[in-house]
Amino acid sequence: MMMNRLEKLQTEIPSQNKDIALYAKHVISSLEQFEDYHRRFVAAQALAGIKPVGDQEIVFYETVRHMKEQVIATLKETVDDLKHKGDKNHHKHFEDGVE
Repeated sequence: MMMNRLEKLQTEIPSQNKDIALYAKHVISSLEQFEDYHRRFVAAQALAGIKPVGDQEIVFYETVRHMKEQVIATLKETVDDLKHKGDKNHHKHFEDGVE
């Protein structure tokens, strides 16, 4: 679902700025790899008899999910600024610009 939103935003980005969406995609993929590593690490610990703490696991996965959501939200704001580049009535999300 998150990748669908990312791909939708990617279609809205001007062609000269496609690398921004690609970077966001790489960041989200990296976070997913981190989740997978964590999942395997916790499983290995469980096999060794170290019981995972459920509350900590919930916090971990929620935090990673929020990080992914923040990447998508930032990309959305960036796309909005790119779409309205040169529009003096548009309130910029990033005062230092997007290019």
